[in-house]
Amino acid sequence: MVVKDIYIWSVIIAGYGMHGHAETAVSLFRQMVDSGIKPNEVTFTSVLHACSHAGLVDDGLYLFNLMQEDTRRSPNVDHYTCIIDLLGRAGRLEEAYDIITTMPSAPSHAVWGALLGACVIHQKVELGELAAQSLFQLEPENTGNYILLAKLYAAVGRWKDAEALRDVMNDIGLRKEAAYSLTDM
Repeated sequence: MVVKDIYIWSVIIAGYGMHGHAETAVSLFRQMVDSGIKPNEVTFTSVLHACSHAGLVDDGLYLFNLMQEDTRRSPNVDHYTCIIDLLGRAGRLEEAYDIITTMPSAPSHAVWGALLGACVIHQKVELGELAAQSLFQLEPENTGNYILLAKLYAAVGRWKDAEALRDVMNDIGLRKEAAYSLTDM
């Protein structure tokens, strides 16, 4: 039986991608396109997310470029977030930043957050500070952004900068929220 429904394809691709079978998700995506079915935004998001989590950089970039070449479909913020996460996990932070600077619309907090998270992992302070400053403008009361930058400073031994950032948080009235557990003891 030949399935020609984009929604069924999308669900199957997302399922494989979410459960650690990114190669299968990419293969199914290609089969879908080869069978004449045009991917929608959800399908692209699912396959890009799968590539990101599996480290399939070449596949992810190919699919992102395929989307951009399709004149009817421009990448949305979710697609950009996936590709920034993909490149960030691979340590290709400058390339990720270049994509951010060429986005047709203003980058969202999710895009900058993906870059900042990657900067923490790869200890890239200068680019991390740039991402954090953008996040502070977009979400001035999100303590997580300040904490991530402080974590980056601590990771590279810049303890005074980490402490100064905590002081800034206190000065503007931000407090780290206490963690909660949903389990009863």
